[in-house]
Amino acid sequence: MKKIIIGILISTSFFCFGQNKKIENWTEKEKIKYQKLIELAQYVNGKEKSEISNDILFKKYIEFDYVLKDTSKIRIEKRIQSFDTLFYYFRRPIDSLEIKNLDAKPVRFYKEHKIYKPFNNELAGIKSNVFVYFIKDKPENPKGTLWFDEKSNKLIAWILLNQGGYRYFLSFNLL
Repeated sequence: MKKIIIGILISTSFFCFGQNKKIENWTEKEKIKYQKLIELAQYVNGKEKSEISNDILFKKYIEFDYVLKDTSKIRIEKRIQSFDTLFYYFRRPIDSLEIKNLDAKPVRFYKEHKIYKPFNNELAGIKSNVFVYFIKDKPENPKGTLWFDEKSNKLIAWILLNQGGYRYFLSFNLL
């Protein structure tokens, strides 16, 4: 019995070490953003669109306050409709690749990859708030980027556009 308990403690220690090693050299803000991303992905995983509450998304996970506080009700409605359409592009990798196969880490870990290029130039000011998501077995092959709000740690945008050599995130403030 004593050997079984020692074995469990040792294997638990290795598991914990692996988890800590995964987020080694991360800032506290990065850890908070990562946790928010995990919670969001778990919330939408396996749910139909009708089962996902925009109220919960906006309260906990998606930075949408500036839109909801707009003085124009028409703009608010237009942006909520746009959100409903564009949120598909966040959910698509979770649904198609499965949440258990995905992971993310800060974009600063990809300085040698082409995905980092816009964060040297036109998006340099936000790179500390951007994560790259990827398939766990292929972290060297990023699938996309996610931009988080500095203060709320909520997700702001997940679609990075490239037009005329300039890259920018599609934000609901643009609609």
